[in-house]
Amino acid sequence: MSEIFIHSFRFSKNAHLVAEPPCCLSAEEQVRAARFKVETARHDFLVSHYLLRQTLCRYLQIDISSISYRYGEHGKPFLDAPASQHLNFSLSHSGDRLLIAVHRGDEIGVDIELVQEKSDPLQLASHFMSGDEAQQMASLTDPVAQRQLFFTLWTRKEAYIKDKGKGFFQPLNRTDMQENRPGIHLPRSADYRDYRVIDLDIAADYKAAVAVRMGRDSPSNAIRIEVFEQ
Repeated sequence: MSEIFIHSFRFSKNAHLVAEPPCCLSAEEQVRAARFKVETARHDFLVSHYLLRQTLCRYLQIDISSISYRYGEHGKPFLDAPASQHLNFSLSHSGDRLLIAVHRGDEIGVDIELVQEKSDPLQLASHFMSGDEAQQMASLTDPVAQRQLFFTLWTRKEAYIKDKGKGFFQPLNRTDMQENRPGIHLPRSADYRDYRVIDLDIAADYKAAVAVRMGRDSPSNAIRIEVFEQ
């Protein structure tokens, strides 16, 4: 059984954490925070990275300031060995919500998006969705349903790309999914059929998904997801 733990936070409930930059953050993290020109973006960065460290140290049973990271080819963060204990994580935030996904085993990716009422889903679909997905959205006559579908598809793609560590190096419109069972999807590409992408129900007005790599023949019910609202 593959266990995935999702820690869900609200920035509005954790604003007190960064009256001053947390001393447990690395010099690199504090430099990155200082680069933000918009105060809310800087604040969210500091809160999210403090909560990430706080969450990871509970799993690793080490001091919060002892956590260090290394980075993959395209910037994906990993826990630095030997302290990692095979623990992988992924972080995403949007609006007032922050998600931290933790998995002891293979790499993982998570994404959350606030469903933006003023967005034009069909215009966005022409840039970020595959032809089949854009047609699926166009077949819906209700703009609200179009918007809900767009952000559902977006979070699935983002979670999968984060899992692979590709970031912006893999175009979203070339990343297509097919349903394996309700709420669980597989990439259409035969090369990546050992990934599972699972929809998450986090909060109203948000869409979210988590992706994990499994054995190609592993049943989808071999995944257990637990969500902690904090």
